[in-house]
Amino acid sequence: MYPRVLAIATTTALFLTGCSSNEPSSRASLAATSAMKQATVQWWRQLGDPSLNSDIQFAFSNNPDLKSVALRIDQAEAAVAKAGAPMLPSLNLGFGYSEGRRKNIDFGPYSLAPWETGGNLSWEIDVTGKLRAAKRASVANTEAAIWDYQAAKLLLSSRIAATRLNLYRFNAEIAFLDESLQTSRDTLSTLTERNKAGIIANSAVSNQRAENEKLKRLQLDLSRLRDLTVVQLRSLRGGSQPANSSKASFPSFGSPSSKPLNQVLALHPSLLAAEAKVRAAFEMEKAARLDLLPSFKFKALASGRNMSLTDRYRTWVTTIGPSLDIPIYDPARLAAVESRKVKRLSAAAEYRKTLLRILEEIDTASINFRSRQAQLSTVQREVSEIKTTRDYAREQFDAGLTSQIEYLDAERRWLEAKRSAITLQQATLNSRIDLIKATGGGAL
Repeated sequence: MYPRVLAIATTTALFLTGCSSNEPSSRASLAATSAMKQATVQWWRQLGDPSLNSDIQFAFSNNPDLKSVALRIDQAEAAVAKAGAPMLPSLNLGFGYSEGRRKNIDFGPYSLAPWETGGNLSWEIDVTGKLRAAKRASVANTEAAIWDYQAAKLLLSSRIAATRLNLYRFNAEIAFLDESLQTSRDTLSTLTERNKAGIIANSAVSNQRAENEKLKRLQLDLSRLRDLTVVQLRSLRGGSQPANSSKASFPSFGSPSSKPLNQVLALHPSLLAAEAKVRAAFEMEKAARLDLLPSFKFKALASGRNMSLTDRYRTWVTTIGPSLDIPIYDPARLAAVESRKVKRLSAAAEYRKTLLRILEEIDTASINFRSRQAQLSTVQREVSEIKTTRDYAREQFDAGLTSQIEYLDAERRWLEAKRSAITLQQATLNSRIDLIKATGGGAL
C-alpha cells in the first residue's frame, strides 16, 4: 500500500510543480547587471580634471556611507534566496534520548524505549502563486537597492565636485588677494615717502595701513575656509588626503546635451528605485491576498524507538501523503492584507512625491544655470571696464594728479568685481552640476 501512496503523492507533487511557473533564480543578478550597465556614465570626466577623477575614484572605494548603501544590495539578494526557499522541499533528521513510562487502561506501568530517531519531508506546492509573488517582491526590492546605490553614487560624486570647486574658488581668491595686498604695500610705500617729504598728512598713511590690515584679515578668513574645505573633501574621499589642493583655476564643462524629459526620467535612479518599491509592495499585497486561499503540502514522516542504541528499532511509525490547509477565518492573515495594502499605497505616494521633487529640481537647476551664465557674462564685462578705470586711477595716483581716496575707491571696486566674477564662475559650474544631478547623471 505504501508504495502506491508514495507514487501517487510524488506524481501529484511533480504535476503541480510543473504547472507552476517559478521565477528564475538568476533574475536578481540579471536585474543588477542591467541596472549597472545603464548607470555607468561618468559625467564628472567632462570636466577634464584629474584631481576630481581621483577624488571620486577614492570615494567610491572608501566612503563609508556609500559602502553602507552597497550592503543593502547584499541584504536584498539574501532576502531573494530566503523568499525562494519555501518553494523547495525541506528534509529534517532528528535523534534523541528520553525516558518515560506509559500506562494502559489497566493502570499497569510499561517502560518506554528511551532511544528514538525520526525524519520528515515537507514540501508546499505553490498552487496559488503566493510564494512566487513573495519572491517577485524580493527581486523588486533588490532592484530598488541597486538603484538606491546608483543614486547615492550620483549624490556623492556631485558633492565631491562641488567641494572641489569651493577649494578652487578659495585658492583663486587667496591668490587675487595676494596680488591686491602687494599693490597695497606698494601704495603704502609711496604714501610713506610722500609723508616724509611733507606732501601728505599722516592720516593718509594710517588709512593705507588700515587697508592693508583689512586685506590680511580677508586673506586669513579665506585660508580658514580653504582648510575646512580640504577637511571636508578628505572626509568625502573616505579619509585619504586630496591631491592638488592648491589649484586656483576652474575646469570647464562642454555644452549640455539635450534629451527629452521622458528619456531623462526613464533612467533616473531615484525614480527607478521608487518604481521598484511600488512593484515590491504590490507583490507583497498580492502574496498576502493569495495566502487567504487553501494551500497544498506533501508530507512524509518516519520515527522509531528502541531500548538500546545498538539494537534494531522494534517500533516504527511512518506516514506519507498530501495535505490541504483551508483557512476559514484567520485574523492574522486578514490583518496582513490590510497592512500590505497600506504599504502599497504609501509606496505609490512616495513615487509621486519623488517624481514631483525631480521635476522641481530639474526646473530649478535649469533656471539657475541659465541665469548664472548670463550674470557671469555681465560681470566679466564689468571687470573689464573696472580694470580700465583702476589702471587709469593708478597712473593718476602715481603721477600725483589724484587723491588717495579716489584711488582706493577704484581699487576696492576692482577687488569686489574680481571676487564677484570668481564667485559667479563657481556658481555657474555648481548650477551645471546641480542640473546633472537633477537629471540623474545626464542633462536636458
